[in-house]
Amino acid sequence: MSFTNPLMLIGLAAILVPIIIHLFNFRRYKTIYFSNVQMLEDIQKKTKRASQLQQLIVLLLKILGISCLVLAAAQPFLRGSNKNASKGNAISIFVDNSFSMETESKNGSRLYDAVDAAKSIVQAFDFSDDFVLTTQDLTGEESHILNKDQVLEMLDRITVSPNSHSFKEIHTFENHTLHSSNKENVIHYYISDFQKNNFDLSELRNDSSSHIGLIPAPAEMVSNVGVDSCWFLTPIFKLDNTVTLIARIHNYGSEEVQKVPVKLHVNEKQKAIAAIDIPAGGYADCHLTYRIDEPGTNCGKVSIEDAPITFDNDLYFTYEVSDNSVISVIYEKEPNRFLSALYGKDSVFTYQSMSYQQINYTQLRQSDVIVLNEVPAVSSGLSDELTKFLKTGGTLLVFPSSKADKSVNDLLASLNVGRFGNLAKSTLKCKVLNSESIYFKGALESTDARVDMPQTLQHFAISGGANGNEIIMALEDNSPLLVSYPAESGKVILSAVALNDDFGNAHRHALFFVPLHNIGIMNAAQQKLYNLIGIDQMQRVFIPSDGSEEALALRARKGGEEFIPEQRRLGNETALYFHNQAHTSDWYDIVRGGQVLGTLAFNQNRRESDLSCYTESELKQIADELGDNISVISADTKNIAKSVSDSLNGKPLWPWFLVLSLLCFLAEIAVLRFWGKPALNE
Repeated sequence: MSFTNPLMLIGLAAILVPIIIHLFNFRRYKTIYFSNVQMLEDIQKKTKRASQLQQLIVLLLKILGISCLVLAAAQPFLRGSNKNASKGNAISIFVDNSFSMETESKNGSRLYDAVDAAKSIVQAFDFSDDFVLTTQDLTGEESHILNKDQVLEMLDRITVSPNSHSFKEIHTFENHTLHSSNKENVIHYYISDFQKNNFDLSELRNDSSSHIGLIPAPAEMVSNVGVDSCWFLTPIFKLDNTVTLIARIHNYGSEEVQKVPVKLHVNEKQKAIAAIDIPAGGYADCHLTYRIDEPGTNCGKVSIEDAPITFDNDLYFTYEVSDNSVISVIYEKEPNRFLSALYGKDSVFTYQSMSYQQINYTQLRQSDVIVLNEVPAVSSGLSDELTKFLKTGGTLLVFPSSKADKSVNDLLASLNVGRFGNLAKSTLKCKVLNSESIYFKGALESTDARVDMPQTLQHFAISGGANGNEIIMALEDNSPLLVSYPAESGKVILSAVALNDDFGNAHRHALFFVPLHNIGIMNAAQQKLYNLIGIDQMQRVFIPSDGSEEALALRARKGGEEFIPEQRRLGNETALYFHNQAHTSDWYDIVRGGQVLGTLAFNQNRRESDLSCYTESELKQIADELGDNISVISADTKNIAKSVSDSLNGKPLWPWFLVLSLLCFLAEIAVLRFWGKPALNE
């Protein structure tokens, strides 16, 4: 126990006064004469014993009453966990304003309760203290030291945010801001529902120098069903193609849900509908099949109906449908008639060819697939152009030349893909067709031994390259006949044979031309189907340059929200950096000069969909395990200011001593008033 005014304890000397009075009774007695002395002596003995007990009790009550009164004046208290409060406080308050805090509570919503609790905390401190207010937004305004009035003003402006950050990110952001404060006593308060998938509180184990208060904002547990993600089975987006979209629907509740209707809309038209059953705490994948009937940018949305949590009921996505693919073939002397027949006669391709000595780089930059057909040498200019092309997600298909020099393999080495080795002059048949490859999948009914396979008379060995290569076709000796490598953002596909009779009959065989055809229609680099707000911060888009210096802007179709992202030109592509500027789930048109050049999709982070939260008892158990500097404070706004004050400055005891002093004096009066006096007339 400590005292705020310890000098007041000098007043304890006052207890000597009743002691002295008790020891030296200054009362004068009168002598009264009686005729019967024997009767008087008997009464006197009884009165003396009772009087001595009474005087002793009164003395003790006086001493106790005076002592309690002096102790109350000295203001005693029990020390709290914060022993450096006198050195100035730097208070960091985190108010969780994520979607999960929007659920109802006894007083309205959990966010309103959290703001009220934060105000109570602020009121418990002085105007000389420093404050930091942090939310899920982590804005620039939150990275500054505030005074008491400023933090109260900011609390009134807090609204629900689509952002959701991990506890480590929040704690790191706060500590970085607090470095600019010169106050020695650092205190963190976290007001949240403490979702289990967001708050890894073990991060606090490394923060033993500050006091930490966890303030849970409890609410009744509600079940939730949301659209988690979606993807296509095959990335082929051509007119009149039938595609299958898989939508994953997640049930975050503790009970199974049945016959959940799932709807698919593309370009505002309903394309498919299904009903699925989802197990408790699990998910189900819904297959939605439809036909592509519109070119250009297609805007889709997967929807369900679920309340009261609605932000994850819709999932927006986009994809590009091109009328045809641009195939550019670079040759040595003359165009290859087999490639001309494959790509030049098909309406889904735009075919163009050029000599390796007379390359039209303007046309080359517009290509989706570039074919190096028996090119004997690659110039430094062409090498640079092909590298840029692959960075934009293009596909490079290479057929070897017997006259190729070192520059061809130098190009392949710079891309970290396989290189052409020695020419093996042996007759081999194709043995393996990778039916699971996207270039074969769905094109073969059977791959048994009776199927006629391509045969080679000679072939180049292909070796080396980074991991992740895919063998599309292989020969009898297990060497690759056609193999794909990832390179930059695109792909490099190498053929072990050239398209002429010297290498066998592959150039005339249908099984060899199946993957070549699919390479052409699958080449277009598809952008991401959608971005998650707060997680995905960049996307590359193909926006042809028109010479304009006007910046690209993103404009939401429904709410009209508009912002200008950071943008960098990368060859044929433009990289857009969002920096958390998108806030609502929607399709966002890419606009320049009033013209719509494309569309991106943004969705809220699904991290907030799981409403499983730590209870107050679980938080207390975690706090006990992590350290003595961590405490859990009840979120009752009526008592939170007192709880904060007690945890910092200790529990005040003077009211109890004052009450005890009054009780002692009242007891003394009662003893003097009601204790029976000797009855002289008995």
